[in-house]
Amino acid sequence: MSTADDVRGWLAARSGTDADDWFLVSKARHGLEVLLSAVAACRGPGTVVTQPFTCITAVNPILAAGLTPAWAETSPATLSLDVRSLPRALSPATRAVVVQHTFGPVADVSSARAAVPAGVVIVEDSAHALGTVSPAADVSVHSFGLDKMLPTRAGGAVWVNPAIEPALGGELIARLSTLPAPTALARVAFRATPPIRRAAGRLGVAGHAAFDLLARAGLVDPSIHPAEERGVNVGPATALGGPALAAVAASLPRYDSIRAHRRTIAASYREALARAARVEIPAAFARDVPLVRFPVLLRDAESASAAFTLLDAAGVEPGDWYRPTLCPGPKDPGRYGYDPAATPVATDLSQRVLNLPTAPFVTQELARSAVAALQAAA
Repeated sequence: MSTADDVRGWLAARSGTDADDWFLVSKARHGLEVLLSAVAACRGPGTVVTQPFTCITAVNPILAAGLTPAWAETSPATLSLDVRSLPRALSPATRAVVVQHTFGPVADVSSARAAVPAGVVIVEDSAHALGTVSPAADVSVHSFGLDKMLPTRAGGAVWVNPAIEPALGGELIARLSTLPAPTALARVAFRATPPIRRAAGRLGVAGHAAFDLLARAGLVDPSIHPAEERGVNVGPATALGGPALAAVAASLPRYDSIRAHRRTIAASYREALARAARVEIPAAFARDVPLVRFPVLLRDAESASAAFTLLDAAGVEPGDWYRPTLCPGPKDPGRYGYDPAATPVATDLSQRVLNLPTAPFVTQELARSAVAALQAAA
C-alpha cells in the first residue's frame, strides 16, 4: 500500500466509512473549491448558503467556483449554522448548504439536511473535527492544516457519500481522482515556511512584511494568504503528496494522544469557568467533546478585547477566531454580498468571542493562567 492509501485507510477506520470514498487534497479549501466547481458544472450558477461566523478561507471557494454566498445565522449554542435561519436563506437558486463544525464536532448536520429541498447538496465542513465525526452529509471536507486537530500544517481530505446523486458524484469523483501532483514550488514552500515564519516573528513588523512578500511569490505558505483577504482562493488544487503527505502520515500515530490531551485541557477550562461570572460557555461546549480550541463569550466587545490582551500577556496565545466575521475580515465585503446587519447574532458573537488553545503545548499550569486572565478581564 502507498502512503496515501494508509491515510485514506486511517480516515475510513475512524469514521466507519470506505477508504475508496476518501480523496486527499492539498488543502481543505482546495477540496471545497473542487466540490463546488463540480456542483456549478452539474447544477448551473446559483448560491451556496453558509455562515459568516467563519474564516474567509471557507467562503472564498464559493467565489472561486463561480457561485454566490448566501448568509444564514449562527447558533449561539453551537457557533455553527443555525438551522432555524435556513428558510430565509434558501431560494430556488440554492445549490448547496455548508454546515460547519466550529471548534469541534458540534453541528447538527441531520437537521440541516431535513430542512433543505431535495437536490440541494449538503456539505459538512469538518475542518475542526478530523477523526471525531462520522460523515453525515453528501460531501464532507476535513483538514490536516495548521491549528487543526493534528498540527501537520497542510493537507485536506474529501469524503464523497456513495449515495450522492450519481451525475454529481461522478463529476466530483472524476475531478478529485485526476488532481495533479503538488508543484515543486509547493514542496519548497512546505519545507521553508516554519523556519522563515520563526525568523519573521523575531524581526517584528519588518519580518512580517518580508513574510508577506515571500507569500506573494509562493515561497512560503501562510495560514491566510494576503490575496485571500481579497476573495481569492490561492494556489492550484492538487493531490496531497510530497513532504506534506509524509508529514500527515507520520502524525497519525500521535492522534489519540493529542485528542486525549485536547479533551483534558478543554475539561479543565470547562470546569474552572462553569461558574465564572460574566464568562459564558456556549451550550454545545459544556459537554465533553474534543476541541481544537475552547470558545467562551464575554459580556461585550470591550471585555473581550481586554481579555485578549491579558491572555496574550500571560503567554496563553488567545485565538481571534472569528473576530471579526469572515475572519480576519475581507478587504472588499461587497464582493461577498455580506452585510453584518443582516446576521446580527453572528455579528454579536464575533464581537464577544474568545477561544483558548488546547494544543499539545498547553499545560495545566498554562490553562490555569488562561482562566485567571479571563476572570480578571470579566
